[in-house]
Amino acid sequence: MGGELIEIEKNAGCQAVLTYLQDYTKKVRDIQEKYAFSNRDIMSPRLIDNPKLSLEEMAALEELKRKLDHIINEVAERVEKHRISSYDDYTQRYELNAYDKLRVNSLVSSVRDINKSIQKIKFTVETFSRCNKYVINTLDECIKMGDLSKSRVMVLGNMLLIYELANYMISFLEKFKLDGFDDILQLSQKELEKINRTMQDLQKLKLDADNTEIEPEIRQQIFANLADRESSLESFKEEWNKYITGIEGVQERVGSLKKKIPTLKLIRDNAQNQLDFFEIMKIFGVMMVTEAVRKNLDTLEIVALPLDEIELISLPPHKVYTLIGLSQEQGNSQIG
Repeated sequence: MGGELIEIEKNAGCQAVLTYLQDYTKKVRDIQEKYAFSNRDIMSPRLIDNPKLSLEEMAALEELKRKLDHIINEVAERVEKHRISSYDDYTQRYELNAYDKLRVNSLVSSVRDINKSIQKIKFTVETFSRCNKYVINTLDECIKMGDLSKSRVMVLGNMLLIYELANYMISFLEKFKLDGFDDILQLSQKELEKINRTMQDLQKLKLDADNTEIEPEIRQQIFANLADRESSLESFKEEWNKYITGIEGVQERVGSLKKKIPTLKLIRDNAQNQLDFFEIMKIFGVMMVTEAVRKNLDTLEIVALPLDEIELISLPPHKVYTLIGLSQEQGNSQIG
């Protein structure tokens, strides 16, 4: 059930991001038309920094940017809430005192923060892909239907989407930190130190139990008891070390994602270049239309025309004066 709820949250989040991108693209295109900006001028952060924009327009764009952050954070929070309920169900099986609850809550809180960080990055990457597929599929449908006007909008939307999401992910990864990582390492270290202290105390108890003054039966009982406890402590220590290694592995994998930044920059810059190409393409299309007109005019010159049927209207002086709103006398007096 939890997995289904998580998927529902992700789907809703993806739809929200898609709506955001549509709103953002529309706002950007409206601004582009209003100020006759080039495609380069509508790329962030150049657009937001453009002094031609009104304060209201800048605020609207900033608000749209914040909306994307809010959606991603909200989805990560909601996804993790479904996991929290499972943590609670699990920990309620144990009768914990107040001190133990503090320690467990600290552990769960750290794990939750780590998971939220991971969900943010996963959701961002998944949404990047899903939104782009949606735009491409919509473009294909528009082309099939012969809707060239919407097709051009979708092509522009695709380029804006690639550029903006790549730019967002670059910024996201550059600033990204695995929340809860330091806390859980600190907690783990404290538990390991406690295990080590208990092991030292246990070794001292072994020495004490080996005293000849201790009754043999009690000594054997204590030795057996200490051996079992030592075995359990060794097991706890091993599991904590595995846990720390696992958390560090997550940190390393997240760190390796930062190695994707050069690739994302190339994707972003490629989208920028295609936006430049898009402008060239549109002007080329206009040029081809005018070229077709010019060629048609050339053709008219060599086609056999009934020239005798083309008669120019005769424009003697009196007719010219009438056409320009002067009488014959006024024309003569001004000439004289």
